Amino acid sequence: VLKMKFKRNVLLKNYTTFKIGGPAKYFYIAKTKEDLIEAIKEAKKLKLPFFILGGGSNLLVSDKGFNGLVIKFGQPLSSYVSKGLEWAVGIPGTVQGAVCSNAGAFKKSMKDVVESVEVFDTETGKVKIFKNKDCQFSYRDSIFRKKKNLIILSATLQLKKGNKKVIKNKI
Repeated sequence: VLKMKFKRNVLLKNYTTFKIGGPAKYFYIAKTKEDLIEAIKEAKKLKLPFFILGGGSNLLVSDKGFNGLVIKFGQPLSSYVSKGLEWAVGIPGTVQGAVCSNAGAFKKSMKDVVESVEVFDTETGKVKIFKNKDCQFSYRDSIFRKKKNLIILSATLQLKKGNKKVIKNKI
């Protein structure tokens, strides 16, 4: 019995940049990190496979869909373009996805601005904080790609205040 209100048979093509993908058996939009954690716990309790969907960029979904719970979560990276992150203006997806893949452009990457990352460990059920050095960043990679049990909830980024006009001109 589902405790949370999951939608059923939602077409994933509506949530990917390639506009392909069949239905998710269950679908949930987590508005907060607490919502995300609860949805993961519910999926585990019901022994449902789950997948965290960010911005849906660079993601190929089968036309057969996903026989489990897809949880949509993440903040668009583009909404955080600021002084020190101008290079990221054209990068699609979410902050969480950008941190996970150590996204970058113009010889800069997320490892240059990440102070810490808050994660939910699906194996222990605990929230943990990883400092930059613990993230094992390398070219388009991090510990979060290797350890699928670590779900990125949020990241603290080292950015600077700047004049919006100057930043827009730089972009």
